[in-house]
Amino acid sequence: MVRLESDGMPYLVVLAPDSDRGRRIPLDADHMVVGREPTCDVRFDDPHVSRAHAALQRRGNAVYVQDLGSSGGTFVNGTSASTAHELHAGDVLTFATVAARLEPGGAVSDETTAMAAGPMGTASAHYHVDQQHGEIISNVGRDQYNSYIQQVNQQRENFLREVAATKTKARWLAWTGFLAFVVGFGLFAAADISFLKKISSGGPISPTTSPFGREIGGIPFGLAGWALAALGMLLLIVGIVLHIIATSRRRRAYREFPVPPPWQGAGPTRRVT
Repeated sequence: MVRLESDGMPYLVVLAPDSDRGRRIPLDADHMVVGREPTCDVRFDDPHVSRAHAALQRRGNAVYVQDLGSSGGTFVNGTSASTAHELHAGDVLTFATVAARLEPGGAVSDETTAMAAGPMGTASAHYHVDQQHGEIISNVGRDQYNSYIQQVNQQRENFLREVAATKTKARWLAWTGFLAFVVGFGLFAAADISFLKKISSGGPISPTTSPFGREIGGIPFGLAGWALAALGMLLLIVGIVLHIIATSRRRRAYREFPVPPPWQGAGPTRRVT
């Protein structure tokens, strides 16, 4: 038996978190704001959701979603929706840690889950199966969401591997620069101290005597020490800057690829007899 929605409009079914699972959100306006503020058209009381998190727009028969500069990010099947992203039936939207699946309006079979609103906006699931024997009812939404979680985890791990490589390079540059600075400064200081001792001793000073010490390979070793210290300081600064960038990118990874909350779907695959 098949029944029709009276308005035939698309809607969202919340998959996570558990407190909102099963909640149905009809997309009955041309422009809807998703967020945590009470004035939002679609409100989620979740600390990870920004006050004005994303916008849902209907353009004719098409539905679009776009992030509004949220801290947790908006994703469609694991892809960032920083610009307007067209949605299709079955797409999984994620607003930070809130996940919802887009369902088309129109035909809804009695074999699907019928959501009845419970207290405090929660929902309970009821299953109506008519003359099905030995048929397997697969939770497609759960599989889609699990696939999305794996995709997000893979993207985050790849990003974090790059960040780890950058931090390793930054540490190597910082330590190399520090050692080069210490050695170079020591050579420069030794040359100056040697020159000052000659002056303070009151002995004759040759016109060719350099304040940078004796020459090695035609270059005064004090001057070579000064150049080595300058190079070490440059490497140290570059290493510190790279470390700061890597730390910032690590935070960005957790912001753009948030860790979704545990979700086990509407229940295990079951066989109806």
